[in-house]
Parts: sequence; structure tokens; C-alpha cells
Amino acid sequence: MTTRVPVLISGGGIAGLTAALLLRREGVHPVLVEKHTGVSPQPKARRFNPRSTEVFRLLGLAAEVAEASAPLASFTEVLAGPTLAAAQVRHLGGTMRQRRLQQARIPELSPGPNVLCPQVVLEPILRRAAQERGVSVRLGTELVSFAQDDEGVTALLKPSDGAPYELTADYLIAADGARSLVRTALGILRSGHGHLADNLDLYFRADLTELVRDKPFNLCEIDNPVASGAFLSVNGTDRWLFSTADFPEAHTLGDGDWHDLLRIVIGVPDLDVELLSRSPWESAMRVADRFRDGRVFLTGDAAHMMPPMAAAGANTAIADAANLAWKLAAVLAGQAAPALLDTYEAERRPAGYAIAEASSTVRGHVGDMLAAYTRPDSRHDDLLATMFGTQYTDGAFVPDGRDPAPVDHYAPAGRPGTRVPHAWLDEETSTVDFAGPGLTLLTGPDDGRWIAEADRLGLRQAGVSHPGWLAEVCLPPDGALLLRPDVIVAWNSASGTPLAEAVTRVLGTAAVPA
Repeated sequence: MTTRVPVLISGGGIAGLTAALLLRREGVHPVLVEKHTGVSPQPKARRFNPRSTEVFRLLGLAAEVAEASAPLASFTEVLAGPTLAAAQVRHLGGTMRQRRLQQARIPELSPGPNVLCPQVVLEPILRRAAQERGVSVRLGTELVSFAQDDEGVTALLKPSDGAPYELTADYLIAADGARSLVRTALGILRSGHGHLADNLDLYFRADLTELVRDKPFNLCEIDNPVASGAFLSVNGTDRWLFSTADFPEAHTLGDGDWHDLLRIVIGVPDLDVELLSRSPWESAMRVADRFRDGRVFLTGDAAHMMPPMAAAGANTAIADAANLAWKLAAVLAGQAAPALLDTYEAERRPAGYAIAEASSTVRGHVGDMLAAYTRPDSRHDDLLATMFGTQYTDGAFVPDGRDPAPVDHYAPAGRPGTRVPHAWLDEETSTVDFAGPGLTLLTGPDDGRWIAEADRLGLRQAGVSHPGWLAEVCLPPDGALLLRPDVIVAWNSASGTPLAEAVTRVLGTAAVPA
């Protein structure tokens, strides 16, 4: 007899684990399968922006992520030189100085910090939390094939140490990476700029503590005739990454050759070096033409492949998971119509495509991208608007008739389809913290008209009397906002749409108690 579960997740990386944890937060028990048994042999994504750390905060993992990222907390410099030993702090042009000033404003705009936490460090935290919270995490188990019909998705799973077996799920989340078996099986094509560059990452161990003591760096651009590229800090002491253009003759080189190359670009001829892994990879922009096929949904790299600058792919994957999880949970609980799931693609594909396209403006290997990103005449979108200002134009929200938010600076003003602005309500509580589980009604101090209605509609309710926040979201004392679990405003009472009607429109069903 085939086991049935509500959601099957294929892939145990950042996208899959985040989706699993958010589903558990909403009361769903998913099964996650991952063909590998350990973490990635490469550090992979390192920088997680405040929108992502807000998600970790909602999951109760902020303290663990902060502790894990502490070793790189001071590694903020951008260096450049012919070798790491000779590298100096890179002179930043006006655009980058402006971005530094914008970064300094992040604590005003979010309760979540900007952290450097390599994926190889973050994944075990997410995996452990998922297992402790009741996610069935099946490592060493590969999704071999699947078929779907109107009733569900039946998958053939193959453990590395056992016989294949079938499992049926109401829905399948494909978080299985850029080479997604699920996307390929569905015949979903991809669009975008395509191939941008071939790269090679050398992950190595070497004690560089003294070498970098006076210049703790996040990224170091190397321009050397032997190998140009960039160094990236992994733990700030003895684990590092050197990313360069792929060597055509790489297959002919042994560990000793790579050790010699690393000593040259580091600038210490007798350095004790251990190569931990060597990984070729492609920098490319490819976005799936569809993010949904029936009961199957694409997330993360399976949905959008993009260059790695600022870990855009990983941060976008976390946003995908946050958007999809609550919608699946609402439909599975009978609180929303299946049509709600159509809004995942409507919201996330335009956002994913825009982020991937913006990331593709800096091409080449990581050193080239860094050089292009930091040159004095570089032109980039406003950092804060890019980070916090994603605005959906169509989806699970009720427009209030206002023009779109500006794109050249961050000013969402509580518009439906945008992130709810942050304000500290006390030493520990942010307005962002009210997001989920389920829909939440945020009310002004004159909330008498809302409490009974929120209870009748099955909504969580929280009052906010912060005058600055009320002004920022254009809310009168007797106004209200409907907040989704992914921190997106779904409705503003200024729209004139009755709350009950708004809930019906957001969820796609009139699930209102009589």
C-alpha cells in the first residue's frame, strides 16, 4: 500500500529545507528527500540578506544563525591586488560608497541582520531544526520518477541502502537544483541570457589568520598572470575559497599543481595548503518558463539559475519558499481554494526573473563580477529598494488603488503586494514578527471595530500603536492591514474593500463562518 503525505520535497538544500520548516510552522508535515547524505563539499552561498534572516527569525533560528555567522562578522572589507598577501583595501567609487551608507541603514528597516554564513554552515542548522520539528528528512534517498493526476503525485523513491518504494503526495516541491530532474521530466523550458562564464572553485584549508589579521575581507579580487579571480572568506581562519575562470587543462592537473597555484595567488611560497574540493560551475541566467505544473512547483535553482553575486540565488530561493509554503498549507487545510496556488507563479516568476536579470549585468568569473560591481562608474539599482521593495503586481492581495511604490528608493507605504515595514514595538518585537502562521490582522490603536470581525474570520489579530509605523503605512488609528505569513501586505483598509471580502479574494474562497 502506497504511503500518502501532504507535501513531498525533492532536494535538501536551502530551498527545500526552508520550505519544509515553513510548512511545519503552518502545521503541515512534509517529507523531504535528498540523494546526498552529507552537506555540500563546497561552501556555496555565503551572504544572507535581511529578508532571508527575517525568515530565520520567524522560524526561531535567529540566534543559531547569528552564532554561526559570528566568525565572519568583522570580515567586511573588499580587497584587490596581484596576490592576497599584497592586496589592499579597494578604493570604492561613489556608487559603492553610497551603497555602504545604505547598508548602514539596514537596522532601521529590518529586525534581521545581513550575515555571512556559508551554506555549508547554514544547511546543518536548517536540517537539524527540520528533523527536530517533525519533518521526515530522508537522506541518501533519490526521487527517481513521478507521475501526477487530479488526485496527487506518486513518486518512486530509491534509498541508497534499500529497495525503491512509492510515496504519494498531494503536492510536490522541486527544490532539486539547476539540473532539476523534476523540471526536465515536466518538459519546462527556460529563458534568459543563458551561458555567461565557466568557473572553477578551489575550496582549501590553509591557516591565513596572521595574513589577514589587519585586513579581514569578504571578497578579494586577484589580478595575477597565473590565475585571476577572487578569494572568499569561509571561516576567517583556515578555510577559504578561490574562484577563477575554468582551466581548459584542469583535468590534467593534480592536487600538487593546485597547491602550487594557490601558493602563488596567496603570495606565500612555502604555505601549507590542503585542497578540500575542486568544483567547476557555470555562471548563467536561466529562468523556468513555468513555476507550476499541476501539483508540482519549482523553487530555488530549479526555477531560476543566476550568477552568484551577493548569493542572489539562495536569497531568492528563501523568498520562493516563504511565498509557497503558506499557500500550500492554506489549501491543504481547506482554508483556501486551489486557485490560490496559481498566485505562486504569478508573484514569484516576475520577481525571480528580475533578480536573475539584474544579477547578470555583471558577467564573468567572481573576480570579474567583483571588479564590475565596484568600479567607480558602476550603476546599480537602489540597494534598499532592491532588498526590501519587491512589489507584486498580481497575486494574492487586494490592490488599494494607489500607484506602484517607487523603484529608486524604498517607500512601500503599506501598499498591498509589498513587504510590511519594520518597526520595533518593544525591545524584542518587530511588526515583521506578526507574520504567520496564517493571516494576521494588524490594527491601529482604535481596534474596536476589528477584534470581533477578526475572530469571526479566523484571523490572528495584533494591535500596533507605534505612531511612526502608522504614518509610514498610511494607516489611521482605526485602520487595519491584512498580513500574509510571508510578510507581504494583503489588504489595506484604506482600499474601502470590506475585510471579509478581502479575505475571500486573497484566499480565493468564501470560507467565512456564518
